[in-house]
Order: sequence, then structure tokens, then C-alpha cells
Amino acid sequence: MDRKQFIKTCGISCLGLSTATFSLSGCASVYSVQGTVSDKTISFPKGSFFETKKSGEKIARQVVVVNVDNLKFPVAVYDDGNDKYTAVWLKCSHQGNEVSVHGDSLSCSAHGSEYDRSGKVTKGPAKEDLRKFNVRSDETTIFIQLA
Repeated sequence: MDRKQFIKTCGISCLGLSTATFSLSGCASVYSVQGTVSDKTISFPKGSFFETKKSGEKIARQVVVVNVDNLKFPVAVYDDGNDKYTAVWLKCSHQGNEVSVHGDSLSCSAHGSEYDRSGKVTKGPAKEDLRKFNVRSDETTIFIQLA
């Protein structure tokens, strides 16, 4: 194989590999749960942060998206460890579109705004951070304070 053919073959292989990797990472789903509202507080099971495999092995989730019938947008709740949680409303601060969760980052597909897991703007056009909520928990339940 000559040099030109080698470079062409390697280039095509690298492009294919990077496309496959990007496609697979886009397939990862975010776990969501239906929350209940009582007295301006959303609650959902703490166990939502664990997936139990068929083998019985428990795998921790880093984020759970909580949907509530009364809210137009869901809330992303991140497990920060040591019974600490971060909750952000998934409403873009730029023009009010729904923000998507991608692991530790959040993005708005409407105009490209991006946020970190704490809701801080990392890329505009949004200028304001996402709304955050106070979170507390007991042995079995996580509570998100709306007011």
C-alpha cells in the first residue's frame, strides 16, 4: 500500500470510529420519574437513583429527571454524594424552551445555550443561570422545595 492510500484508509477509519462513538453516546437515555406535589414540595423515591440489573447488581445514576403534572417543565436532580442533591428547572433562561440533560451538561436545542449540572451558563446566548431549588431528603424520599 502506498502512502496516499494508507493516509486515506486511516482517515476513513478514524472518521467512522468517531461517528460511531458519537452516535452511541447520543443513545444513552436519562432516567425519569413522576413526582408528586404537596404543599409546594415535589417528592419522589430516593431509590430512583439506583438501577437494579437482572443479576441483582445495583448501579448508581448521577441524575434523575422529575416530571410533575402541574409544571410545564421537568426538574433535573443530580446526586452530589453524601445525601446532597442539586435540582435545576429545565426551562431555558434565554427564551423559555425545554433544556435537555446530557450527563453533567444541559443544553437547549432551540438556540444552543449550554449549562453545567448546577445550572450555570457555560455557553450563550443565555445570560442567566437556570432556576435552582432547595433539596432535602429522608431515608426513602427526596423533596424539592418549589417556594
